Amino acid sequence: MTSHNIDERPNILWIGVDQMRADTLLNPFVQTPNLDRLRAQSVLFHHAYSPSSLCTPARGSMLTGRFAFKHGMGTNCDMYHALARELPRPEQLLHTRLQEMGYRTGFTGKWHVGTELGPADYGFEGMNLPGYGDLRQDAGYQEYLKENDLSYGPIRNPCFANRNRQTLQAGEWNGPLESTTTHYLTHFTLDQLDDFARTRRETDTPFFLTCQYWAPHGPYLPAPEYVGRHDRAAIPQPANWPDDYSGKPRRFHRLVNSIFATLPDTWEAWQQIVGLAYDYTSMVDEQIGQLLERLEALGLADSTLVIFTSDHGDMQGNHGLHDKGYMYQEAHRVPLMARLPGQLVSRERDQLIYNMDIFPTILDLLGQNVDNELDGQSFLSYLSEDGGQLPGRDELYLEFHGIRYLRTERGLITRDGLKYIFNPADDDELYNLNVDPYEMNNLLAGGASQPRTDTLREQLIDVARRSNDQV
Repeated sequence: MTSHNIDERPNILWIGVDQMRADTLLNPFVQTPNLDRLRAQSVLFHHAYSPSSLCTPARGSMLTGRFAFKHGMGTNCDMYHALARELPRPEQLLHTRLQEMGYRTGFTGKWHVGTELGPADYGFEGMNLPGYGDLRQDAGYQEYLKENDLSYGPIRNPCFANRNRQTLQAGEWNGPLESTTTHYLTHFTLDQLDDFARTRRETDTPFFLTCQYWAPHGPYLPAPEYVGRHDRAAIPQPANWPDDYSGKPRRFHRLVNSIFATLPDTWEAWQQIVGLAYDYTSMVDEQIGQLLERLEALGLADSTLVIFTSDHGDMQGNHGLHDKGYMYQEAHRVPLMARLPGQLVSRERDQLIYNMDIFPTILDLLGQNVDNELDGQSFLSYLSEDGGQLPGRDELYLEFHGIRYLRTERGLITRDGLKYIFNPADDDELYNLNVDPYEMNNLLAGGASQPRTDTLREQLIDVARRSNDQV
């Protein structure tokens, strides 16, 4: 589907964040005025998911339009148990299709799809930080600090998730906003945006530019200007806290009693951590606002597709859990919205989509054939005025291959609100999200069988077969 109201070669600005929950955009307790303004001009998807709730597999899927069991990076590439250190098939990276169409393609920020090779090694302009990319070690960042007489010190008031203090959960950045890596990334991206805009004016060369923030991924480290912006006492206790894991897989008991033994055991303590997460989110929101304002100042807002999403979600204390790597909604659902060039309207959609649908959608917008081998599908038709009437997918297939240790899980979410989780080495789970959106009541607890259990299990097996998943 192509729109006759859109330039044949629009610019594309993809703003990505790391580990942001889907409900952030609709949470009245989180201050995100810039994302709110973008949402007022965009199509917002309420049921957007990451195919995997972990950085490397999710990012690999977004960049290739394929499940991790196809692109090969099922775990974080820089962990000791990595399934792959680099992309086994780099020709699957979809930005090359844009380059063939004459686009300049830029990448700034977090890559995390290879330990030795970065985005520049695959033809992107911009930053070239392989792996997770500790920007604090980047020569450009250090030169920026020196030129602007900026510095920072040890993290203030650190909070750790385990006894050996290996997992920093939250704290306060010990330096001004301008010294943060988040601010520097914006500074770098604005320069690149100016350069791309100049080329567009002079040679009519369109651009694809993505800025991938590390924030608000934990540890939550807001700058002093943002610490305390959210009233901790006003943060409501979620309906799935606490969770005694009754009827849940046994591994949750090991996680909270051993690996993350120092996680808070009161909601008052969690409020302090979640408050820092909200403060951190507001900090990155302000930086995103600068990107959007520069786009307008350059006169490009009406000719640029703007997409915003996250690689995966974040537990933030829900179910008493930390970080990601779970099949639960908080870890898998992501914010996703798209603003079409010249179509500043607010619409909401309920179709099931993935964040790995972004590249197929871009290709569709540009009138390019979308590879039938892709697992991602175009959601361009949902962006139209009557797109809300389209049914969309029947189900979404979720995958996980482990973090901290290898394991495999698969999940299935149906259009009618059922969720089946297959745990080969543990108990399976089944939730009716229509009546149990917080996933507290495992309908399969104690070996119970539900009327649709066999049907859902067969449906999951069928999707796995159609997707060529060898689980």
